[in-house]
Amino acid sequence: MWGKDTSTPFQAGAPEMTYIAAECDFSGKIMIKGNARIDGQFDGTVEVTGDLVVGPSAVVKANILAATVNIAGEVRGDITAKEKLELSSSARLYGDICTHQLKIDQGAKFVGTSRLMEESESS
Repeated sequence: MWGKDTSTPFQAGAPEMTYIAAECDFSGKIMIKGNARIDGQFDGTVEVTGDLVVGPSAVVKANILAATVNIAGEVRGDITAKEKLELSSSARLYGDICTHQLKIDQGAKFVGTSRLMEESESS
């Protein structure tokens, strides 16, 4: 009962996750080391060293820089995804993109230009 708690809520080596819930309305510049998920509203600039997920309820008005980006909600801003950008069928993206790989599901809305990232740009 009063002994040492040997359970670990986080696995060693597991990537960190930052979460902005659906009830949150946040603005500013956010820089995240690790992975992130946004389900609320965000206005500003987003930089993520890992993966970014924009959930179906999210409305993001920001320029985004991340390793990979997966969008199911709405994004208004330019995106640089160093590895991959995925737009699910519910995604709405208004902005220019630059990435190595692009996947757009049927039903997604994309208004902007896309550019293939060169190897020298990804580092």
